[in-house]
Amino acid sequence: MLLRRDGVLDLRVVDITREAGAAPATFYQYFLDLDSAILALAENAIDEEAPLVDFLQPPWSSPADRERSAAFVEAYGSYWRENYPVLVVRNLKADEGDVAYRSVRSRANLLLLRHMAAMVTAGQEASRVSASLDPFATAAAMMAMLDQLFAYQNELRRRGSSRAAQLETLATILFQTLSGIVD
Repeated sequence: MLLRRDGVLDLRVVDITREAGAAPATFYQYFLDLDSAILALAENAIDEEAPLVDFLQPPWSSPADRERSAAFVEAYGSYWRENYPVLVVRNLKADEGDVAYRSVRSRANLLLLRHMAAMVTAGQEASRVSASLDPFATAAAMMAMLDQLFAYQNELRRRGSSRAAQLETLATILFQTLSGIVD
């Protein structure tokens, strides 16, 4: 993928059309500019995130569910690896306040956020999770943690944190926070 190889700052329409074997005019028949093409890729990534909900159903309620947390983190990591350049651009532009990118990120994460919030609520109802936690804010914190650590995983490796250690840490924090179970 050109975006992975060249990065967003060096990506040019002529490179895209050359790679696709098309004329630049063809690109502009479908997209207003590079930004709209990247936004379309971010939209496509939403479909790839939806199956991750399966790992969150039903809510984690026993120590045995710790493996589902690890499987979710592994699957979310795969989703990030597959879509890394698009997700980085999406998140950066959303953080800068771009309304279109914010909308795409919100739609992408909302399904997972709702299920994570439901898990917190279930844990609160079972008296495993502190009643002082706001379920949606807790879910948003977990999503932010996942996105940030997967965005910077290579930097963490350079600092001595192995991929396995990163995944284990994420899975443990996620499991303990959403279930209220300390394993």
